[in-house]
Amino acid sequence: MLDLLLIPAGILLALALRAVRRGEHRLHGHLMTAAFTLVGLRLLLHTGNLEQVHLSAWGLTLAAAGTTILLGRKALAWREGRSARSGIPRVHRAAGALTLALTALTLAVWFLRER
Repeated sequence: MLDLLLIPAGILLALALRAVRRGEHRLHGHLMTAAFTLVGLRLLLHTGNLEQVHLSAWGLTLAAAGTTILLGRKALAWREGRSARSGIPRVHRAAGALTLALTALTLAVWFLRER
């Protein structure tokens, strides 16, 4: 039943990717943080029954997502002219792609587990 929390997280992810395409970078950050919070809440509510493989996969994915969010803050600072580091947006996009791949792999392992 707690897997239903992943549905709003997926919707928030889709809306966040749509927001960044439209140039609404601050909204993108808020939506990604909300999705991260929902997935973290889902994990916290179900940690008692998790096997080590699943706990490690979720932990790695959440660590990558948190790092990507922090890089996104730096990229937003550059975009708004508050920073001179022009390479940060590229690093943020690469970290986002890695996080998305880790998320897909984690969800595949999660949904294919034996209950």
